[in-house]
Amino acid sequence: MRLQTILIIACAAFSLIAAPASAQTPSGTSTLFGTNLVVNGDAESDTGAPSNSQVVKPTGWTTTGEFTAVQYGASGGFPDKTSPGPSDRGKNFFGGGNVAKSTTTQTIDLSSGRQAIDSGGVTYVLTGWLGGYSAQADNAQVTVTFLSAAGGSLGSGRIGPVTPADRHGATGFFKRTATGSVPAQARAARVVITATRFEGSYNDGYSDDVSLFLEDRAVLEKGASK
Repeated sequence: MRLQTILIIACAAFSLIAAPASAQTPSGTSTLFGTNLVVNGDAESDTGAPSNSQVVKPTGWTTTGEFTAVQYGASGGFPDKTSPGPSDRGKNFFGGGNVAKSTTTQTIDLSSGRQAIDSGGVTYVLTGWLGGYSAQADNAQVTVTFLSAAGGSLGSGRIGPVTPADRHGATGFFKRTATGSVPAQARAARVVITATRFEGSYNDGYSDDVSLFLEDRAVLEKGASK
């Protein structure tokens, strides 16, 4: 019995020594950091509308108006695979439908990162490809609003619009990015894409590859110092 006890203790000690450092999760880390928190920000979760007369509500979003996923190259003069835009554009993008204004909203839970957020050390990067049709002024904007546990606004960031001048009158998309600090006490992030029509019958406020990344500065600085 004494020999068996000694062997058990020795095996346990060896397992502690041999365990890789990556097997232990550092204190204060969260799966919120370093990953895109926007679900279906590339409009690829659905079969997009094949023409300007159809609406496909994108999965994972709450929409108003006729906000829709649209196929690249859909009939009606939409952007195609050769139009300016993301290199990894996939099959679909977002459009505004046949109304003057359409929106889509997604609210992201940030509570698992509250320790790092409340320390004031968390930053965000909001990115998207935004655009429109030809020389028309229709456009898209993306906002992120950080909310308290009670739902109050603590601060926000925005990308867009991309103007016809920015696009040099071409149909397509251009990348826009906003960065900033996540306010202390933030417990959720509300991402809203707004497509606005100024000309024509179709709302050509286009968007694609919308993303929101959070980074914990303390973890990044610790990694850089190694």
